[in-house]
Amino acid sequence: MIGKPQGMTSGQSAAKSSFDLASMGPRLIWWGTFVLLGFTVFYPCLVLVINSFKADGNITFANYVTLFRDPAILTSMTNSLKVVVPSTIIATILGVLLAWIVARTNIRGKKIWQTLLATPYLIPPFVGAISWTYLLGPVGLINGWYMDIFQQTEPLVDIYSMSGMVFVMSIYGYTIPYIVVLPAIQKIDASVEEASRISGASVLRTMKDITLPLISPAILGGMLLLFMNLLADFGIPAVLGSPNDINLMTTQIYQTIINVDKPNSLQIAAANSMLLALFGIIGLQLYQKIIKSSKYVVVSGKHPSGEKTSLGSWKAPVYVFLIIIIFVTTVAPICAAIFTSLLKAFGAPNSWSNLTFRNYEMIFEIESVRRAVMNSFSLAAIAGFVIAVLGLLLSYMIIRGKMFGSQLVESLVAIPYAVPGTIVGLAMILAFVNPVPIVGWNLYSTYMILLVAYLARFMNLGLQTISGAMAQIHPSLEEASRISGASQMRAFWDIMIPLLRPSFYASFFLVLMPALGEITLSSLLWSVNNETIGVVVFSAQEEGKVALTAALAVLLILFVTVTNIILKIVSKGRIGL
Repeated sequence: MIGKPQGMTSGQSAAKSSFDLASMGPRLIWWGTFVLLGFTVFYPCLVLVINSFKADGNITFANYVTLFRDPAILTSMTNSLKVVVPSTIIATILGVLLAWIVARTNIRGKKIWQTLLATPYLIPPFVGAISWTYLLGPVGLINGWYMDIFQQTEPLVDIYSMSGMVFVMSIYGYTIPYIVVLPAIQKIDASVEEASRISGASVLRTMKDITLPLISPAILGGMLLLFMNLLADFGIPAVLGSPNDINLMTTQIYQTIINVDKPNSLQIAAANSMLLALFGIIGLQLYQKIIKSSKYVVVSGKHPSGEKTSLGSWKAPVYVFLIIIIFVTTVAPICAAIFTSLLKAFGAPNSWSNLTFRNYEMIFEIESVRRAVMNSFSLAAIAGFVIAVLGLLLSYMIIRGKMFGSQLVESLVAIPYAVPGTIVGLAMILAFVNPVPIVGWNLYSTYMILLVAYLARFMNLGLQTISGAMAQIHPSLEEASRISGASQMRAFWDIMIPLLRPSFYASFFLVLMPALGEITLSSLLWSVNNETIGVVVFSAQEEGKVALTAALAVLLILFVTVTNIILKIVSKGRIGL
């Protein structure tokens, strides 16, 4: 007769069973996450790499040879450097200067300026680019006024050019180094700068010899993040480069993918993607080394002491400079988008008879637009919730559990976020264009392929947001609960969950915001009945439906702004712009 071991009571048997279940739970979740990451990240990456070496069914280097022989691909590489390098330099200088003005000078209304200067970060880049076409397009407001007033037949500025891309990338890209550098400047003990000024150094000399060396790691990190972000951007070059056939690497990959008449088009795009992905992975490694280095940083954990730098006679010019920045980056393009969305006919003489709310009514009347709004919200909400939950579980098992393979998991999560979205989209196409091996799932041209792509793309946001907060919670809180008799699961539920609830909400909304305005993945993976807001806006722009595009852009900006406000409320002002 088989029964419980001799000497073991029923209570002990039940306790042992409960203990086994509790100890197996985290492992099951951990390995389940491994499987999920394998399906959403590793498998598509593996298929992408293999396809980059395939041509006509054979393993070959022919696709890589094509990269350096095809004039269009070579031109796109050169164009990327011509646009991204100056944009990175200009935006970094602007971002660092603005961060210094807000953090280190005696300018009034610091919190208001800090929020206003970060606002362009909320505007999806392709929406910002579209908004600027309403101002500087061939029949845009500024060019239109210029040609009417001075009786000219040619526009003053051609926004559909590489210089136009540099301009738009710079005014929307500065927010990245600004957001990265601002906290570093705020943590510097102001007495160090004050000592320099007491010794007779000017404001500029103090900034050059004291402030800049102290924040150099943050500046380098912000510049590197910006370079990676601009190199990976698809929206701005797609909007401003397409009319004159100016392709950067991201748009060239997109053009190669959709060119179904070209032999091995997907495989050549895969090889091109490998080159672009290399920049992203190298950039990610360099950034991690920079942020882990404190070799040149001297900061104070307390609030900075000493007086702020007095602007003196420069106060009025600085205020004017800040107002111009906010006007150019936020007020002008948004107002242009709102005004254009109210026009019956874009390019017609501006008059009351040419104004209408019909474009906003059409948003809710056109079935594809209504469907796109529902798809975007459901995709963003589902992806945000799943990523927040997985981020919470993964962070706990990586930081507290020290689980086997933690570094591998972090790398798998980081890769889709480090490389351009065009590459992630191509990987999804190649991986799921045929039924998935073994399980036989057919995801291509379905809603699910978009969800899988969103999960892979934004998973890093959830993990980094929650793990950063979890690292600040001392383990002694859980240890006290365990000593009092609580199980590991009970300690996690009663101690960690309440403390991490704001970060959980923040993780959800930080995924929701970029997912709502996502364009790169969606433009490659959408199918009939599975459109997203980004796809509809981009398609309307391509079809010349200017006023309707403007109305959709305004709606998207409104969605993102409201989401940011909610994020600030639920996080009690700790997260959000």
